[in-house]
Amino acid sequence: MGLAPLAFSGISSYSQDFQTILQRATTIASFPLEALKTEQADLTTKRQLTSDLNATVAAFQSALQNLADTAGERAISASVSDADKLRVDSVNTDLPATYSITEVTSLASAASESSVASFADSAATSVSATGDFRLTVGSETFDFTLAAEENNLIGLRDKINGLGAGVTATIFTVSATENYLSISASGTGAKTLSLVDDPNGAAASFLTADNQGSDLEFKLNGVAVSRTTNQVNDLIPGVSFSVTDTTASGEALAISLTSDRSKIADGIAEFVAAYNALRGKVAEQVGPAAGLLSGDILVREAQDYLRSAASFGLAEGNLQSLADLGVTFQQTGEATFDEGVFSAISTDDLEDIFTFFGEETGLGQLAERVEGFTNPVNGLAALAISQFDLSDIRLDQQIADLTERISLTRASYLEKLQAADALLGQLENQQSIVDASIESLNLVLLGKRDE
Repeated sequence: MGLAPLAFSGISSYSQDFQTILQRATTIASFPLEALKTEQADLTTKRQLTSDLNATVAAFQSALQNLADTAGERAISASVSDADKLRVDSVNTDLPATYSITEVTSLASAASESSVASFADSAATSVSATGDFRLTVGSETFDFTLAAEENNLIGLRDKINGLGAGVTATIFTVSATENYLSISASGTGAKTLSLVDDPNGAAASFLTADNQGSDLEFKLNGVAVSRTTNQVNDLIPGVSFSVTDTTASGEALAISLTSDRSKIADGIAEFVAAYNALRGKVAEQVGPAAGLLSGDILVREAQDYLRSAASFGLAEGNLQSLADLGVTFQQTGEATFDEGVFSAISTDDLEDIFTFFGEETGLGQLAERVEGFTNPVNGLAALAISQFDLSDIRLDQQIADLTERISLTRASYLEKLQAADALLGQLENQQSIVDASIESLNLVLLGKRDE
C-alpha cells in the first residue's frame, strides 16, 4: 500500500509554494513509513535466505543419513545370475548371502474365461431363460438375477462388474453377429472362476474352464514354495524379488547379496557435494560482505555442523579420519573426494568403513543432531520462518496504520493550504481592483497613467 501523488491546485500566485510545502510535509511524514517498508523488505529477504539455508542443511542431513543407512545395511547389493528370468526389486538387509532358485515350473497368472457360446447382439439377444446366475470366484459365490431389460450381454457384464467380486467382465466382438463375454480375475493366482446359468435348475456352465489361473511354483534352496504372485517379498528377509520365466530341468537361478563398496563411494560423493553446498551458503553470511543473516544463530549452527563433520574421527581401527577414506579439505574449506584412495582400502577394512559412517557411533550420528535444525514443525529454521511471518503481519498492519495517518495529515494540510490560497486569491483580486481604480483616477485627474 502506497501514498498516491497529491497535486495542489490553487488560484493564488503562491499556489506553487503551497505545493512545495505540501510535498515537503508529506516527505517528512513518510520517513517512518519508508523505514517500515525497508524493514519489511529485509524481513522478506531474511525469510528467503533462511528457507534456502534450511533446504541446503536438509540436503546435507539427507546425505549423512543415506551414508549411515548404507553403512548400517553393510552396503548390501543384489545381483542375479539370469536377468531374463529373475529380478531383485528391493534390498533392505545387512546379511550377505546367496540363494538358489530351481524348478520354476509355473508362473502366477490370472484366471480368465470366456462364454461358451456367442451372442448375435450384445444389447438385444437374451443370455438366459431364467435370468438367474451364480458367479464363483475362488471360495466366494455371488448369486444374482437379471431383470428382463438386463437379460443381454451388456446387462450381464454390468451386473458382474457391480458385484465387487474381484473380477472384470468385458465383451469381445469377434464379428457383427459374434459377441462373447470375457471374465478375468483382478489378481494372479490359481482360483476357481465359473459362471452358472440357472444354478438351481439346469445349472449350465456359461463360461469355459480352460484358464483357471496359476500360482508361482519353485524351490528356494531346495524348499518348495508356492505364491499367488510373481513378486515375492515375504520369503528372503529384507529382499523382494520377481520371477519372470520358468526354468529348464536342472537349471538354477542365483540371487547373490554382497557388500558393494561402490554404494559407499556414491554416498561419500553425495556427502562431499552437500558439504560444499552448505559451506557456500554459510560463506555468503560470513565476513565483510556478509548478507542479512550475518551473526544469526542459524548460520552459527550450520557452521558447527560443518566443523563437526570435517573434524570427525574414530580413536580405533585402521580408518580414523575422513582423509583415510579419501576426503580432504582445501585451504578454502572446500571438500574433495579422491575415489582412488577409497578404492585402495583393503577388503579386510570394510567393517571399519561401515563403523566410520554408522548411525550409532559414526559420522551418521550427526544426522540426528541436524534434525534439530530442519524439523518442519519445531526445527530452528521452521521457528525462525514462523517468527518472520508473524513480524511480516505486524509490519503490514503498522504500514497500513501509518499510511492512513499520513493520508489524514496530508488531507488536513491540503484543506488548510487551500483555505489560505483562497484567501490570498481574494486579496490579490482586491488588490487588482484597487490598482485599477488608482490607475483610472490618475488618468482622469492627471491625464496620464501612473508610471
